[in-house]
Amino acid sequence: MATPLTASRLVAALRAEGVKVVEVDGWRTNNRNRMGAWGPVNGVMLHHTVTGPKVNAVRMCFDGLEDLPGPLCHGVIRRDGSVHLVGNGRANHAGGGDPNVLQAVIDERYNVRPPEPHQHQGSAGAVDGNPHFYGFECENLGNGVDPWPAVQVEAMVRVSAAISRAHDWGHKSTIGHLEWSDWKSDPRGPDNVVSMPVLRTRIANRLAHSASWNPTDEQDDDMPTPLVLTRHDDTQLLPGAVVAVYWPQENSDPGNQHGDGGKTMLTNAQYTGTVTVGISGLNEGEGVEVYASEEDGSGTLVGTGDAHVVVGVGGEGAAPLQQAISLTGSVGQRLVLRVRNLQETPVTLTFARANLKTWPNA
Repeated sequence: MATPLTASRLVAALRAEGVKVVEVDGWRTNNRNRMGAWGPVNGVMLHHTVTGPKVNAVRMCFDGLEDLPGPLCHGVIRRDGSVHLVGNGRANHAGGGDPNVLQAVIDERYNVRPPEPHQHQGSAGAVDGNPHFYGFECENLGNGVDPWPAVQVEAMVRVSAAISRAHDWGHKSTIGHLEWSDWKSDPRGPDNVVSMPVLRTRIANRLAHSASWNPTDEQDDDMPTPLVLTRHDDTQLLPGAVVAVYWPQENSDPGNQHGDGGKTMLTNAQYTGTVTVGISGLNEGEGVEVYASEEDGSGTLVGTGDAHVVVGVGGEGAAPLQQAISLTGSVGQRLVLRVRNLQETPVTLTFARANLKTWPNA
């Protein structure tokens, strides 16, 4: 969870990702904050407008409908790929949804889809999603037939990646309205175009590159495969202890015959990118080592990479420290992340995210 981006930071993040941003007059003060909380935010939600080309969807989403005051989202993604910002703060877009889905998004701990949403007895959704999600309405009739232009779908991917990048989220922080509320169908269209697993794969690919990356600049045979793994479980390390980091899911790389419960990140490949770790209990000036290691098929350690030290700065009682570490290298067998406690008191690994680009070894 995170503090919502300011209007200026949101615009900067979108533009850095190559999004064509249009700021609608008055959008920075257009919100429903007087009706309830805005934040902490946990993700991005995509919708379709159920409008054709003769309807001004931007105006509709800014002003709202007769029975639903605006703004109806934070931005409207038009068919030409432009993104018109219409709200800054709480917006009427997500409505009630499933608490299990919200937790899955917070943890980024699901396979290709969050848990199937379902209605909760006595309510149209047990959790109000409006405080928790940035919302983007995408111009489309939502009938499954209306085309989705490629530039519009690319804008959906870039918007989601931009916000995720700004909050240090992964691709699983973006969901569709249909994944939040069981009576919704948006965004609706061909599965190979706007299904949420397909969109999340594209978002992950963007997040594995810099914000300025343009996919048309690279040839298909040179394209890296993104590796994005996230965990939120607490693991205590006693003084001097070393732990191998276990992830909540197996990475599905081509050599994925791991069978080790999510410990192996990668097999027989080159990699570059970052690993972000969160550590609590660090003493000022002391720290932990974080490093890549290689194991064989039996789980025996056969090599280690350079160690990166995360050093405490706040002293006793300080909030968990998060730090991104650059990793670049090649692994012949199994790549495993390890953390070593260098100080004389326990520490806790509270969070980890791997965000790497990978290529198979020749």
